[in-house]
Amino acid sequence: MRRNVVAFVLLGLFLAATIPSSWFWSQDDSSESSLVTMTTLTVIDRVSAGQVVTIVGTSAESAGVGEVLVDTAFGRLRFDMLMTGGHGQIDLPVAVTQHASVISIAAGDVVETLTVEPGGVDELIAPLVGPRTIVADGRDESLAVLLPVDRFGNQVADGTAAEVEWQQPNEVPGEHVSTRIRLDTEDGMAWMLAESGTTAGPATIRATATSSSGDVVHAAPVRIDEVPGRVGEIELLSRSDEGIADGRSLTTLESGTLTDDFGNELLDGTIAHLHFDGPSGRGSVAGTVQNGVVHLDLVAPDRPGTVTARLQVHDSVSADVEIEFGSAIAHFDAHLHSIGSDLVLRIENALDNDDAFVPDGTEVVWGEQRAQLRFGAAEIRVPKAAVPEQPQPVEVLGLVVQPGESS
Repeated sequence: MRRNVVAFVLLGLFLAATIPSSWFWSQDDSSESSLVTMTTLTVIDRVSAGQVVTIVGTSAESAGVGEVLVDTAFGRLRFDMLMTGGHGQIDLPVAVTQHASVISIAAGDVVETLTVEPGGVDELIAPLVGPRTIVADGRDESLAVLLPVDRFGNQVADGTAAEVEWQQPNEVPGEHVSTRIRLDTEDGMAWMLAESGTTAGPATIRATATSSSGDVVHAAPVRIDEVPGRVGEIELLSRSDEGIADGRSLTTLESGTLTDDFGNELLDGTIAHLHFDGPSGRGSVAGTVQNGVVHLDLVAPDRPGTVTARLQVHDSVSADVEIEFGSAIAHFDAHLHSIGSDLVLRIENALDNDDAFVPDGTEVVWGEQRAQLRFGAAEIRVPKAAVPEQPQPVEVLGLVVQPGESS
């Protein structure tokens, strides 16, 4: 429709530049005295857009000028018809008749109408399609609208035939399924609902029509993407069913190939969530599908126990996967020392199961106090008044030791 508006404006500018100024309505006293009264006007009822139209007029006076007013879609034009022997004629040029409309032609009290009909198809504007993405579930659909126009940009007559080829992806790579649909225009347009198949991939709408000269007119092809639907069954796998509860190591979990109910791999970027529950609490990790699968890293708990994990994509959830995390610390010493008005807790010899120092940065918990190990040792200093008579135990990675005692 916007194309027609632009064509309409350009047409008006063209007429303003090419039609003699005497055609347009004006008041001219010098010519008014020579005007004659028209008796009849004769003009054809209907023409195709862009044809020259002859108007024949008569008057009771044998000589003079008859004034003919032509009301078009873009304004009123004035033509002077030279009368000889009571008869005269003028031609409406292509510039006046190229826009499909009903034109009123008047000379005094005599009024006739001329219907300008659109010509045959000369161009197919690229189909208006929306949405451009549909789900390959055999039920989704997109609307495609065709706008055939003649050589002047007029919408063609109702009943003009067009053909659409709906090319959809096939299970065989590189091939497609083609469906041809005949459409007839109504109110200047033709439309169809492009229904999805069950194979994801790019689809194309190609439209053609036959011109009045027998040539095939092609519209620019339009692409529609048929995308996978919601995920079907989900399988979650762990690369290991055990780990060390050090609060920092990662255990990778991955899905099987994620597909919809028709076997189409989910699109890259589809969000997946790994939900887990274990000795350190509950949590969730988000990831995205890449090449049909999702890989997610689970951070080990900071105390031994079993972590239960499940994968969720869309509304589907996998079966639970359990991973057993053993203790990451075998031993540490905790001693209290009185220094002035303070009480100092010293943690030493924090060793893992291989008798190596527990990694630097591992947290030490003593009541409300926190510290971090460095080279297997840490120190916490508090006022004596802040320490209860029975000091609270010290915890490192789930191993609990009472101060003053050796583990």
